[in-house]
Amino acid sequence: MKVTHSLLLIAVCGLLAACATPDNAEPPAPLTEISEPASVRELWSIDTGEGIVNNFYNMQPLVLDDVIYTIDTRGLIYAIDADSGKAQWSYKSGLAAITGLSGNSDGLLASSRDGELVMLEFSGESLQPRWRIQLPSEIRSKAIIDGNQVFVRTIDGKLNAINADSGVLAWSVSRRVPALSLTGNSYPVISRDLVISGFDDGKLVAFERDNGSTVWETQVTTASGRTEIERLIDLDGQFLLRDGVVYVSSYQGNLAAISAANGQVIWSREFSSFQAIEADREALYLTDVSSHLWSIDRRTGSAFWKQDVLNARNITAPRLLGNRLVVADLEGYVHWFDKQDGRLLARSAPHEQRYLAQPVSVDDRVMVLDSNNQLTALTIEN
Repeated sequence: MKVTHSLLLIAVCGLLAACATPDNAEPPAPLTEISEPASVRELWSIDTGEGIVNNFYNMQPLVLDDVIYTIDTRGLIYAIDADSGKAQWSYKSGLAAITGLSGNSDGLLASSRDGELVMLEFSGESLQPRWRIQLPSEIRSKAIIDGNQVFVRTIDGKLNAINADSGVLAWSVSRRVPALSLTGNSYPVISRDLVISGFDDGKLVAFERDNGSTVWETQVTTASGRTEIERLIDLDGQFLLRDGVVYVSSYQGNLAAISAANGQVIWSREFSSFQAIEADREALYLTDVSSHLWSIDRRTGSAFWKQDVLNARNITAPRLLGNRLVVADLEGYVHWFDKQDGRLLARSAPHEQRYLAQPVSVDDRVMVLDSNNQLTALTIEN
């Protein structure tokens, strides 16, 4: 969250995180009956630490090979076998984490709400710190490691580049931060020699990854309206890089396809979202602010279909699993859709706790992490 307009930000956070209070303007849609529902089977479930009941934090698990890594709000890290759901080991980082882990085969990157970023090396069945760096502002999106560089956004509008071996800050660029913005940040993506980042003023910007110089910037959406809430246009929905094209959405703005090479807009359409985008070769799959699920043509931006059966249920970003899409909602239900036509196929309610993070997948299984940090693996019967 930004440091200004704190009371108004709390109100906006409550609205956008959809905290399901009795006085919400629009109640969650009732669950509809499914004709001949498919069978969903729970494979395993494990408690992974302290929950996030009263906040809108994205603690999405990290999947590396067949191991799932989680972190809780007290910094407790678990390594969990994806097949059995058994904890292989745990590590106490001591970080006040509010975002999930990132990493590679060398180690994990963890951060805190206080601006601390830590590189943790794998050491047998545990971790050990390689380096720590203190950044001057809160971290609300995971850091990205690529080669010998780490890139991380902070809520003061800065994109920071850090040496992955030493933890030394290589460069930092700053963009203007509006007086009011949403609670999250999207994390940057890498395209060859460029690092591409979205900002709270509705701009997508590409920087030279070696020195931070600006290569191009594109205004995805422009603020309109008279109040500061009406003028929110954050690029907080995690954008996607596929085949040299960046697909990016904005809150109260547009969904656009932009060339990663030069920032040219290929197509753009009105669309409001602060969720991550999923995709296959033909379509984008994403959730809008009304909790409607969409399939959008990657080539043109036109809609293949829209599914509004979960209206106002504050669903997560979708996860593609074969020919199905999986989302979870504020009442603890996990919903399965056919990706071809948006037809609702099945639902389950593993632990009846709210879901915030986009599900993750391993092979034919999907893992959902609820607000109590209970991680559950599910599969759907053919």
